[in-house]
Amino acid sequence: MFASNTLVLFRVSAIILSMHNYEFKLSVIAVLFITIASIGYISNSVNAIPSTFLDRTFVFGPLIGVTTNDTGNVDWLLSGTWRSSLTNLTDSGVITNSTQDNQTDGRFVAAIEMIKPNGLSRHTHTLTDFVVTSSSQNEQNGSTIYNGTSTISLRDGPALQVPTIIQKSNNNSVFKITIDPESVDYHFGKSPVIYGITAPNDLMQKSHTERLY
Repeated sequence: MFASNTLVLFRVSAIILSMHNYEFKLSVIAVLFITIASIGYISNSVNAIPSTFLDRTFVFGPLIGVTTNDTGNVDWLLSGTWRSSLTNLTDSGVITNSTQDNQTDGRFVAAIEMIKPNGLSRHTHTLTDFVVTSSSQNEQNGSTIYNGTSTISLRDGPALQVPTIIQKSNNNSVFKITIDPESVDYHFGKSPVIYGITAPNDLMQKSHTERLY
């Protein structure tokens, strides 16, 4: 289990280290260590896995990300968990589904935790009711882009039908989440970077076979 988590960590860290913003790199890698460690904790405690994650039609894992201010400095660190059934959808053509269908199968849901770099102002938002309106495939890297809308929980009430893009890597290991900034009053910044990493196969198999008590 540790070896699987370490492999994921080094692969994603290598991508991050290719970026140019030094503070940005350190912040994202710090969040990455926390989320990878949380996977290890979950693997050692079956009780920590939500019962809704036990359906084999879903994949799940940790979230990582940062938001930056106008000066380019890190404003918020993002972490959390996500779950998706988008891997079961066709990767070409147009995909449509109703809100009612989405509420039943949960194409993509996430809990996004935000915290300041100084450790203050910790709070959580949720992304639910993701409705896919169209999809396309990136011919260069083989990733699939799902356009749609979602509901984002905010302090003053949920923001409904927020334009949301989920980009799934060709091997289903990484999900990039783009939330329309204006629709949530720029709460996640002007151009938030949020990524979901698929949990290692051994954890996925364990969560599907062990019983919760």
